[in-house]
Amino acid sequence: MSEQNPLTRRQLFKIAGIGSLGAFGMAVAGAPIWLVDEASAAPSGQGTTPVLTEGQILAANAKILVATFPSRCVGCRRCELACTEFNEGKANPVLARIQVGRNLLFGPQGVQLGTWRGQGKFGNHRVIQDTCKQCPHPIPCQLACPQGAIEVSGPANARVVNQDKCVGCRICQQACPWEMTRFDEDIKKATKCHLCGGDPKCVQVCPTGALQVIPWADMTRVTPRRFVVPAYIQTPATTQESCAKCH
Repeated sequence: MSEQNPLTRRQLFKIAGIGSLGAFGMAVAGAPIWLVDEASAAPSGQGTTPVLTEGQILAANAKILVATFPSRCVGCRRCELACTEFNEGKANPVLARIQVGRNLLFGPQGVQLGTWRGQGKFGNHRVIQDTCKQCPHPIPCQLACPQGAIEVSGPANARVVNQDKCVGCRICQQACPWEMTRFDEDIKKATKCHLCGGDPKCVQVCPTGALQVIPWADMTRVTPRRFVVPAYIQTPATTQESCAKCH
């Protein structure tokens, strides 16, 4: 049996270039590119459980997400009513875990920038629905809560406010870059999207398919923030040290 010919320098560069283009194509198409954690020799991307060492803090990713399709939204706001009627037993869109009304006329940037950019019903007629991103670890609202009242709860691994622990300090509201934590003035408690136990009511009532349930994906990387989190709301030092081991 004859020996195989060794690769030439030109062939080696060609193979490397094809591999790079393939990885780039996966990223553009939205396919996950797994990052290997050398310490655990396991993928550290979506849907994985890294090997933890003593003192590390980890919150499991949510299993599903409410995805929004603004081009289909007609601004009827049925989703807001369904949310509050199911959770609070009252029609109060201000408390809704999905927010459409605040973006209805000028878009998510508000009157000043929204008018300039021509968004919303007073511009390009495109209505942006705001939903909880079910943030991956480290979760801003969870880490900011001094009472530990925001917990990861099944079956969908949603980030849920435990109202038995909540004291109504509203710090979680200030910690969310997308302003998705709500506050019920009647009971003086914070509320947020808990994915309705895996069967979101807002999705059920949407007449145009502008809301859909999809497998969880990290939307925090691609969704512009509405709000600058104040500098005085900081991640606890112990958590920063723990997160540095994985991030």
